[in-house]
Amino acid sequence: MNRKNVSLFLSLVIVLALLSSGCAKSGSESSKQGETPPQVSTEPVTLKLAINQTWLGPDEFKQYFEDPVKRKYPHITLEMINLSNPETAIDKLVASGTIPDIVQSASTIIYTFTDTGMADNIEPLIKKHGFDLSKLNKMAVESVKTASNSDYLIGLPWTMHFNATYYNKDIFDKFGVPYPKDGFTWEDAREMAKKLTRYENGVQYRGLEPDVPSRMASVMSQGFVDIKTMKATLNTEGWKKTFEFIKSVYDIPGNGTYRWVPASNDQFMKEKVLAMLPSLNLLPNFKGVEGLNWDMAQYPQFKEFPNTGMMVDEWILHVTKQSKYKDQAFQVIATVLSEEVQTLMSRNARLPILTGQKIQEEFGKNLPYLNGKNLQAAFKTQPAKALPATKYSGIGQQLSQEAFTRVMKEGVDINTALSQADEKLNKQIEASK
Repeated sequence: MNRKNVSLFLSLVIVLALLSSGCAKSGSESSKQGETPPQVSTEPVTLKLAINQTWLGPDEFKQYFEDPVKRKYPHITLEMINLSNPETAIDKLVASGTIPDIVQSASTIIYTFTDTGMADNIEPLIKKHGFDLSKLNKMAVESVKTASNSDYLIGLPWTMHFNATYYNKDIFDKFGVPYPKDGFTWEDAREMAKKLTRYENGVQYRGLEPDVPSRMASVMSQGFVDIKTMKATLNTEGWKKTFEFIKSVYDIPGNGTYRWVPASNDQFMKEKVLAMLPSLNLLPNFKGVEGLNWDMAQYPQFKEFPNTGMMVDEWILHVTKQSKYKDQAFQVIATVLSEEVQTLMSRNARLPILTGQKIQEEFGKNLPYLNGKNLQAAFKTQPAKALPATKYSGIGQQLSQEAFTRVMKEGVDINTALSQADEKLNKQIEASK
């Protein structure tokens, strides 16, 4: 072989080596980026799923759980355990040794699950199954960690409440007041309420019902207990501002006969004497309601907290630590979070956790009684960041409401009422220790 041929031969070898190296690199990167589903047994299995049945509407368990899981995984059968039934409440299940494979909790009461010893880190399953968390509402996912006071995920949210303002168009028309528009503030709502609160033809119309103080306080991320110190947090500037603002709404002449949830819903939907009701997702409640000319707008906002509503209120699905079928249980959760199921939920006006303009535009389309309503208002307010949930939240809620009632009914000073409620809550915490 002459020198020229040797040179050509060597050049060819180098080119082939580079091509081989490039292919190997490309193949390596491809294998890293490719989603290879894990090998999971397809042997018939029955999974116990514990969920609060009363939280669901008719057929929702079948629509969002049973049917889609059976279509995708015919070998998986779901057995529902109703946590709303006192006989099968979560503490009774633990006591009897009946441990479900999947449990639903909620961010505001997640301690009812974490206190059972069933909580487990779900992140290894997320990684193993290549589940894309970036498709989910970021605030909702992070709030699972915050609510459980953990630095890792112990479950995944599958739906959450939204905030909106429901308003009676007939009352606005009756008194010549323009309808609320997306982006309006609590101060705007209060000014409207002054014009809408009227007594006419034997009927007392109310302009605005802000609802229980804890809801407005949560907009400012005000809770009941500091999880680090285990001390009450009712005597704060945020709670003071909440009490002052709600009192100013109730001080409007004629608006003082306040109704808190669920009585406020009746005042709006049945009695039809309430002009504005800022609240959670009430859309299912409007089915069958007759003679109510209503629409919805964005939830009112404080200027210091733009486009911010109440604290995250979401439903979370957990794979239990004791489950023998963790992979299959995760497959169920992933199915509920699939585009197919989340789109169906959106069409039925249940707020999806899966994000995207396409799924958002489907909101409420399956419900004829929502035609023409400003449904996109549901997506214009983001929830306030969750706070760690504690078992003292219930008593904190009760004490905060009692304190506000004393302010309104007995004329007790706001600072005094909050200070005394704070002291009572601290005593309750100490007593429980």
